[in-house]
Parts: sequence; C-alpha cells; structure tokens
Amino acid sequence: MTRLLSHAIAGSFVVSAAFADAGKPPPGYPGTCTDAGCHHSFTERRVIHDPVGEGECDVCHTVADEKEHRFKLNAEGAELCTDCHDAPSGKVEHDPVAQGECTACHDPHGSAGRHLLTGRTVGEVCTGCHDGVVDDHKYVHGPAAVGACTACHEAHAADHPALLRAPEQEVCLKCHQPLAERLQGKSYTHAPVSKGCIACHNPHGADDKLMLKQPAPGLCFSCHPAISAAATSGTVNHAPITEGSACALCHDAHASDFESVLKQEPITVCLSCHDKTIETKTGKLGDFKSLLANNPEHHGPIAEGNCTGCHGEVHGGTHFRLLNSDYPAKFYASYDEDLYALCFECHEADAMRDKRTDAATDFRNGDENLHYVHVNREGKGRTCRACHQTHASKWPKHVTESVPFGDWDLPLNFEKTPTGGSCLPGCHRLYRYDRKSSVVNVPRT
Repeated sequence: MTRLLSHAIAGSFVVSAAFADAGKPPPGYPGTCTDAGCHHSFTERRVIHDPVGEGECDVCHTVADEKEHRFKLNAEGAELCTDCHDAPSGKVEHDPVAQGECTACHDPHGSAGRHLLTGRTVGEVCTGCHDGVVDDHKYVHGPAAVGACTACHEAHAADHPALLRAPEQEVCLKCHQPLAERLQGKSYTHAPVSKGCIACHNPHGADDKLMLKQPAPGLCFSCHPAISAAATSGTVNHAPITEGSACALCHDAHASDFESVLKQEPITVCLSCHDKTIETKTGKLGDFKSLLANNPEHHGPIAEGNCTGCHGEVHGGTHFRLLNSDYPAKFYASYDEDLYALCFECHEADAMRDKRTDAATDFRNGDENLHYVHVNREGKGRTCRACHQTHASKWPKHVTESVPFGDWDLPLNFEKTPTGGSCLPGCHRLYRYDRKSSVVNVPRT
C-alpha cells in the first residue's frame, strides 16, 4: 500500500512537472484552473470574484477542446454577467453598459480594489476614458479630487442626464446643506438655481474657488447681455459692476427675499457703499447715509426706499450720475425743457414754463413765478441744484442750507412763512416773497 502511494505521489509530481512544462494540464485533469499553477495569481488578489474564489470556473467558462485545453465563455458580452447580476436599468446608460462591455471597467477574476474595478479607485477607472476632467484646474471639487465619481454619478445607468443619481439640484444640495436651507421660503430665486447648478459652476473643477465657470461679471454677462452692454458700452459706468466682487456686491447669486435677487432692500444695498464720500472722475459723491439720517425731509423716491426712481441706470448708461433721463449736471444752464426730462417725469413743466401763474408753483410773489425767474433764462439759468438738495434736507420742498459753488459753500439763508418766505443767498441781497400779497423788494437802508 505504501509502495502504491509512493508511486502515486511520484506520479503526481510528474504530472505537475509536465503541466508546468507544457503550460496546460493533461486531458481529464481533476483539479481547478487555479490549482494547476497557471491561474493561481487570480486567487491572490485583494478582491476575488466569487466563482474564482470557489474554484467554479465553469460558471463563466466551458471547455471547447479538452485535448487542446481551450475554453469559451458561456455567453457573449453582458449576457454572461447578467446571468448572475441584475441588468442595470435607467433612461441613460453608461456607454460600456450599452455596448455590453462590462470588462471595460471590471476585471472578471479579481482586483486590487472594490467592485472588481480595473483600477485601484473609481476615479482611476473613470479617468481612463474621461481624461482631462480635473486636469489643469486650480481648484478641484472634493468628490472629483478623491476620485469619488459615484458620489454624484451612477456607474451603470440612471434616469437623469450625465448619469446623475438624482436631479441636478438635488445632487448638489444633498451635500451643500447650508445653501439648501437658505433657499427654503425665499421670495425670489435666481433662474439658473431652479434648473440646476452647472449653468454657473463646473462640478469637477475650476480656476475659481467657488467652481465658477468664469469670474463675475463675465459669468453674469453671459446670460444678461443687456446689462453687459450697459456696463461696458455706456458713457457713465457704475464702478462696482466691473470691480471687486462685481455683481455679487449687490445681488445674491442664489435666492433672496428682495426683487432682482438683491441681498437687502434696495436703499440699504445702495447705502452699503454710499455711506462715505467717494471720489469719482466727475467729482465727489457725498456720504448719503449720513445725509439721510441727519435730514428729515426726504425726496419722494428716497422716502419710498426707491433709489432707482431716479437712478435707474444702475449698471451703466448714458446719463449723468446714472440717472434715468436728462438732468442738468451744472449749477448754471440755459433753460431747455428736455434738459429737465428727469424732473418732469414727476413734476409739472408749467412750474418753469409760465412767467405768471397762480397755481403751477407755490414759489411765487403774487402771481410772479419765481421758478421761471431763476431757471427759465439764457446763459446763467439756475438749475435745480442751486436751491434744492435732491436727496434730503432740513427744509420742506428739499430746499438746501447751502450749495457748493467753486471752493465756497454758498449759503441760502432761507426762511419760510405761512404764505411765502425769504432768502439771503450768496448771490443776491435779501428778497422776500408772498403768494397772497406780493412784496416789493427794495434795498435795505
């Protein structure tokens, strides 16, 4: 018995040696493919396909020629895999799935990583075909940076474009929870946000830390051509539009409780910059926040919190100080009704047009129209700014205390009475007026 066993063992060495030399076992070899010494490396991988680990090669392979040690697959393409694995379903299929090429991504025997992937990570497998997705970007989106493509995309099939696991916005907001909370209950939502996020953001990487496809204002101009034209082609420009954080200085890029997706109510947005003296190419802009706080008589649009009632060209335009229409920019101007188009949007032109009136204006001496006297003249007609503070004043009718005149702060010394008033400005002696009983102004003794 011992002798027979010794012969049998010796014989097995001969078979093994012969197999090693020939590269294939003899016909009728009772062992598995991995036992024979040819395919043993499959069992040494970190992750092994179940049939390989259990030595059940015939789950996938069938002997085609036993003598020649040739095998064939039990089915072609994906049919071989779906015999055990459920076929993926979805409106959108990954190209390798649609073509039945499971082995484009998976090794059928074993792998160094999960899911029998052909690369060490999901990202490594994906970039084998989708190269350049994160290359050359200064900033890379977290999932893309670590190759976690399946955080956002299904690997096989999905019901959403680009194999997204859910609708685009939903995919993004699952991670970006603070933004999701901010969007809840807002009165105004930026149109691209309602549709998705990739209209503005590159989901894989960008040269901007917020993953914007390009910096503002260029990104904003790509959807808002009219604003682009106003901001870049107008003769009067609003500096914030093209400087610093640009559009984001006034607007929330996602959602807001204020119209036009403003960050705050309109007047507060304006005063967030106009709370100090600003030097411009056309002169100084005052500290309007302090002006409004210290002067109770606010111009109608200001009282309504509506700066754009007069300054409607907020992005850029062709009128002085971004006004809606023409308004005299200087202290003196020859009278032209068109020059006061802005004022006459609310105020009646008769107040400047008629030499005599008993109704067009309260600024009259009897029926002598003192607006006409001051404004409606050739050469040195006094413009609105000569007597009125257009934003706010301590006096009714927005009469100003003083007005810049060269280097001098020219005083008005205005006093009001129930039926008229008086002024002693730097430009003439004391004059009084009365609507009920006209005053004859004579030189003082």
